[in-house]
Amino acid sequence: MASRRTKFERWTGTCIKTDFDLHQFLDRNDNKLVIGEPGVVGVHFQFTRQTGEDQLVAICVVGADPLDSAVVLQMGSLTRALVLMALKTLLEDSTTVKVMHDVHRAAFWLHCYGLTDLHMVKCIDLQLVYENSVNPAQLQASMLEIVKRCESSGSSFTVVGTMASFQMKMKPVSPAEWALKPLPHSLLERLANEAQLYARSYGGLDRNFASSAACHAMTAARWQHAVSNQGVRAIWFHPDADNQPRSLDCFDYNNTKIPGMLPLPAGISLLELQCDLDPVLDLLPAEYGDAVVAIENYHTKLVDICLDVGRIPYVYTGKKQRVVLSKTNATVTKETIDEIIGNLGGEMRIGSDNRAGIDRQLHRISVMRDKTDEVYGLTMRVGRALRNSACVLTDLLLSDEHAGKSVLFLGKPGSGKTTLIRDVARCVSETMENVCIIDTSNEIGGDGLVPHSCVGWARRMMVPSLEAQASVMVECVQNHTVETLIVDEIGRKAEVLAASTVRQRGPRLIASAHGDFRSLIKNPDLKGLVGGSQQVILGDGAAARSATKNKLQTQRAGNPIFDVIVELDHEVRGRCRIIWDVVREVDNVLDGYGLVYETRQRDARSFGVQVALNGKLL
Repeated sequence: MASRRTKFERWTGTCIKTDFDLHQFLDRNDNKLVIGEPGVVGVHFQFTRQTGEDQLVAICVVGADPLDSAVVLQMGSLTRALVLMALKTLLEDSTTVKVMHDVHRAAFWLHCYGLTDLHMVKCIDLQLVYENSVNPAQLQASMLEIVKRCESSGSSFTVVGTMASFQMKMKPVSPAEWALKPLPHSLLERLANEAQLYARSYGGLDRNFASSAACHAMTAARWQHAVSNQGVRAIWFHPDADNQPRSLDCFDYNNTKIPGMLPLPAGISLLELQCDLDPVLDLLPAEYGDAVVAIENYHTKLVDICLDVGRIPYVYTGKKQRVVLSKTNATVTKETIDEIIGNLGGEMRIGSDNRAGIDRQLHRISVMRDKTDEVYGLTMRVGRALRNSACVLTDLLLSDEHAGKSVLFLGKPGSGKTTLIRDVARCVSETMENVCIIDTSNEIGGDGLVPHSCVGWARRMMVPSLEAQASVMVECVQNHTVETLIVDEIGRKAEVLAASTVRQRGPRLIASAHGDFRSLIKNPDLKGLVGGSQQVILGDGAAARSATKNKLQTQRAGNPIFDVIVELDHEVRGRCRIIWDVVREVDNVLDGYGLVYETRQRDARSFGVQVALNGKLL
């Protein structure tokens, strides 16, 4: 294949800046956005950030031949309906292969722009070709990786001249430059280089797969999923390949039975919320219970019921969402508090941690006491089991690659740590692994002898008091042949030492703690979970090479107890940040550098598991 033109050659393509130009071009080219009849074209969507939002500034279409002329639509000066008509015709054209790269952003933006009811034909995302024919572990191959693969494949593909495109991309273009009308020739050539590189890569990768019905179906599915997930990449886990993540688009989500697509795993079922509120409402006076039931969607929204002597009763249904339970603003009496405690079974049901549960339920009742030990306040936290919530961590929990890695869940109160750990217990125990839960306040399995069914086959050891939790952890490992030990709420030094003992004895440890990663490193009681820290004095050379340039620095003191940390987002339920390499990231934070983490999210509205890197959409 001949070498293509470089960015230094004079721009000779067609830049369409007005509706009149677009009408003229379509009339001359049979209503197609291409010149001539190329069998393969590259389609590049150029975005920029303007006022904090994505803005599509140009679309470039060009064939693979170096002599093909590029066509550029300058979006800001064209009528929306005309652009949509031309683009829909292109993407549905059965005579031309359209080659693109990472279509997530473009799919969602164009859907919002008005491109709906699209039936894509012969459209290809190069990332999907790379994932399925080169490396199934690389779900987001860059064009540089794709080009290198094309060069090494023994094909006639050559990258002569195309590296200029990558060198140009290293120099960011400001939104102001992309807003120029017309676009300067240097930017037009940049667009043409990128689009033609897509078209040429079609022949350099596995052309058999790239031209297959499976590849076309995967790309169409990616476009649909990107629209549903607001432009965010989605994954699922391949049970026949060690539960490793694959692009959701590779699975036969629509049951097309097209050869080459992966069968849809049974575990991709939707999230299932399990919550029985009647036992909680039965504890309350009828007036309060009726007020709760009157709240719209109270089954899914109710979080806390707060009752204090001498104050108006109320509930929380979300962050900064408070609902008063008394129509007359009557206050709670001491008799009401005593009645509720009596309905619960009396004060003997309240543990030394001032918490109590309800038999076979996940709800928690916490009490406030005065200086004479009298109860004057109640917080009734609603407990919910969310089946399949742990599916977001399937590879971490079930794959051989991560087998034996201990996991620490971090988050603020109310972020969903306990809810997630319940489903983690179910998920791991259903693999026939011996799982035991150290249930600090019976929140994971619920109160009573028999744990709630949401924990699956996991066994549960109760803790008589907070002071005894550390010894119960060690006792469980010594006496019950545990393979995975799950602990809710590690919060004291004794439990940190017990966690270290558990790890030394071999079982996998899964636990939760309050806070976030950075605060954990500074916590004097809990920092041992991630290796602890100590102050050291560096030499002049080492200090000069460090981020802070200080001679007195804090460094990690030892090896972390936990290999992976999952930090739950308090603002967005179902979103978590995975720190895969705790050793590296502790060192980075102590040295003054930023964190590297992977963000995952799954909720009832999304398809698959949404994935991002450091919060930036991939």
